[in-house]
Parts: sequence; C-alpha cells; structure tokens
Amino acid sequence: MNIERGFKFVFQEKNWLAKIVVGGLMILFSFLIIPLLIYYGYLVEVTRRVIKGEEQLLPDWDNIGHKISNGFKILVVILVYLIPPILLLVLSSFFEADFNGFKNREIVAMLNSGDIYWLFLISAFIYFILFDLALPFIIGRYAENESLNDAFAFSEILEMFRNNFGDAVIVLLLSVFLSFLASLGFVIFLIGIVFTAFWANVVVYYLYGELYLKASKSKNKNQL
Repeated sequence: MNIERGFKFVFQEKNWLAKIVVGGLMILFSFLIIPLLIYYGYLVEVTRRVIKGEEQLLPDWDNIGHKISNGFKILVVILVYLIPPILLLVLSSFFEADFNGFKNREIVAMLNSGDIYWLFLISAFIYFILFDLALPFIIGRYAENESLNDAFAFSEILEMFRNNFGDAVIVLLLSVFLSFLASLGFVIFLIGIVFTAFWANVVVYYLYGELYLKASKSKNKNQL
C-alpha cells in the first residue's frame, strides 16, 4: 500500500481547494440528507478510482445523480451490516432494565440480567471492531463494480479479511489517527472541522481502495 501518497495526493490534484470547500459544505449540510448521499457517493468514487488505477483520484463534483445513487446504496450496505450489533445493544438495554418478570424464565435462569447485559454489550463492541476492520473490503467490493451483490459476497470478503488482517489493522489505526487530525479543524477554527473531516475521510477511502487492491492482487496471484 502506498500510504504516503494517501496523505499527499489531495493537494496535488487539480482544483483541490475548491473540491475540499464543496466537500466541507456537503458535510455541513448533511442533515438535509441529499448532501449526505452525495458526500458518500463521492467517497465511494475515490475508492473506485484507486482500485481502477485512474490518474485523477479526486473526482469532480459532477454526475450528482450517480453520486446520490452510490451514496444511498453504500449507506444501505453499512446499515445492513450494522443490524446485528444494533440488535445486541437493544437487547443489552432490555436486560439492563432488569425487569422482575423475566427473572423466573428458564432462558435467564443460569445468568442474571446483569450478566446477559454485559454479554450482549461486549459482543456488540467486538462486532463493531471487526466491522471496522472489514470495512475496506466491503467498500472495495461495492466500489469496484458498484454492485450491491458484491458488497454482500461474504465468503470473498471474509477471505480477504483473513488474508490481510495485519494491513486491515494498520488502515484502522490510520483512520483513527486521521479522525484526530480532522478534529484539529475545530481547535483551529470552529467550522474548519468540516473541511479537515472531508480531507481525512477522502484519505481513509483512498486507503480502503489501496488495501482492497492489494488484497485482490494477492488473491488473484494465489489462484494462478
């Protein structure tokens, strides 16, 4: 993976400043939903361009309809993958209440409600970590052909995840670091965080593309 390029390429692109400004405005007005969809569609396009090896990695703010479509689809993908931990959190809050009416049931006879609460909570936390580690492969699978079916190709995604676990950890740690850098925009100038956040997420999705590309090449090489 060319990690160094990920931190530099945005500032080497044509009209990079204007693109960052527009991206920051998309985040600022993301509560209107449509800008949010455009924003995520833009990020997916960054990943796709990395995978396809295109020279211009930072897209123009055109083909808005296509970006809205991709943004909607990738958010659906993410939400579907997050259903299990959300259910676990709901169940954990349910047992946290420790309703007396459920203490006598066999299903909780061996564990008190507090034990079940922590079991569900820890399980959800572990799932979130594993999801964050697998996200580059999920995003990459979708971005390559813009196919929802590819985004749910569990066996292929699991194989990539298993064979590139170390690199996935590196990308996750870099994502955390980039989130910290993005927060500096708030410290320097309150509204500046939307622009630094846009840059940080573009770099993250670039890294997703790099990791997916590496995993794909490694998989194809092993199949020869």
